[in-house]
Amino acid sequence: MINGFGYSNFQTMLAGLPGGAINFCTVWTGALVPRLYPGSRIYTSIGLTCVPLLGSILLLSLPGEYQWGIVASTWLASCSSALLSCTASLMASNVKGNTKKSTVSAAFFISYCVGCIVSSQAWTETEAPRYIKGCILSFSAWTVLIVTFVGYGIVLRLVNSSRDRRAELGREDYIIPTGHDGLQSGVAVDSDLTDKQGKAFRYTL
Repeated sequence: MINGFGYSNFQTMLAGLPGGAINFCTVWTGALVPRLYPGSRIYTSIGLTCVPLLGSILLLSLPGEYQWGIVASTWLASCSSALLSCTASLMASNVKGNTKKSTVSAAFFISYCVGCIVSSQAWTETEAPRYIKGCILSFSAWTVLIVTFVGYGIVLRLVNSSRDRRAELGREDYIIPTGHDGLQSGVAVDSDLTDKQGKAFRYTL
């Protein structure tokens, strides 16, 4: 026994430490890369989604005798914290209007909770030790998320381009308002004007 804990429990905690370190690094990557390279949030999110996707693929495909390979796969497959923060960041930047922002935030939270409850049902004791159903569900979810990010980015880019073209034609409601520092002023904090209604608003990629 080590401080009241079984040695096997101590080994389990040690084996999980690298997973926490990888998760920590991906969270900071998701925060720093878009700050250093503006306009790269969606690309960063797609890249970070590839980390747990790779882990799910390895969990499904590695033979059982590669025990440490399977352990390392679980480290990669559990790196989801960065994606939660990236998605919340995109939502915070691209959803405008107090009512709309509150509604979208509530829907996001409810969807996240439902996903956590439903997905855990695929990881049953009868599927141990490989949990094929859970791995397939994870693989499918990460794949759908990548497709969603790609589609989202395409739509936002098209909308921004359309608004830029109309601003160049002299449509005043599409021209980005600027202050003395040249930065986009956006809408007032107490405004209920949504991102669709505010034609001068540009979505953040």
